[in-house]
Amino acid sequence: MHTKMGSKIVYIAGLGHSGSTILDMSLGTLPGVVGLGELKSIMNERSRDRHYTSVCSCGKHANDCVVWKEVPWILKGMNSDSGKLEAILELLKRNFGDNVTMVDASKNSYPYLKYLNEKHDLKVIYLTRDVRSWSYTRHLATRKPVLYYFLRWYLENHKLRLRLKKMGIKPLNAGYEEMALYPEHVLPTIAEHLGLEYSESMLSLEKTNSHIISGNIARVDKIKRLKWKYDARWMVSRRIMFLSPLFLLVQKMNRKLVYSMVHNNSIRDFYLFGTRRRDEISKTHN
Repeated sequence: MHTKMGSKIVYIAGLGHSGSTILDMSLGTLPGVVGLGELKSIMNERSRDRHYTSVCSCGKHANDCVVWKEVPWILKGMNSDSGKLEAILELLKRNFGDNVTMVDASKNSYPYLKYLNEKHDLKVIYLTRDVRSWSYTRHLATRKPVLYYFLRWYLENHKLRLRLKKMGIKPLNAGYEEMALYPEHVLPTIAEHLGLEYSESMLSLEKTNSHIISGNIARVDKIKRLKWKYDARWMVSRRIMFLSPLFLLVQKMNRKLVYSMVHNNSIRDFYLFGTRRRDEISKTHN
């Protein structure tokens, strides 16, 4: 599957707070895959100092982690993101072998992504969370109006889609809802697209080989690391109900980005609940 020269990199694009930390850790359970979370922000010295007070997803403090304890030294005196990236890739190869695949969840840093696409063997996952779920959870965290986040979701995703197209990148659309609700059916498709061999280890995050010191606190939450879980609080929100007419305006984009695997053929054909599985079982047992 990987044909370009350079290192193997899986890049998770999309809005923040869309499940990239969980997906990063899930991919990190596969042999030869190491996730580093939002690497771009950690390459910046100021933000790196803030993250270095954190505990890594490997369970160790950043200064004791096999990856992060060396990063401040190997990046010392470097100014360009490209030089920093190459130094970190060499560090990963020394620790995990020449064929290591790095997962980078830096989201939407366009010049950085352009460099990755030109110089490395890049695969992009476009991760999107349902606009209703994303807007409501961001509202709970910031108290800004849900309507503000509805509009932001639409505008930022529109911009990202245009930028990816301009760079000639054809990502795999992956919906957080699909992964969290049907991981055993969706994660194999993601692994196949990335040229990785799927394993049921992806269903639990306990034994991830990812080293994440930024991103969702779920990286060190023992309960959330047991298996994929879905936050369904938005479903009982009155605010979301009041915004239902507005949802019609973004429904097409929401379906395309978040539910592409369910809608790839037809809702009726979705294997877990559609008529295809029912018919298969009926032939055997009726």
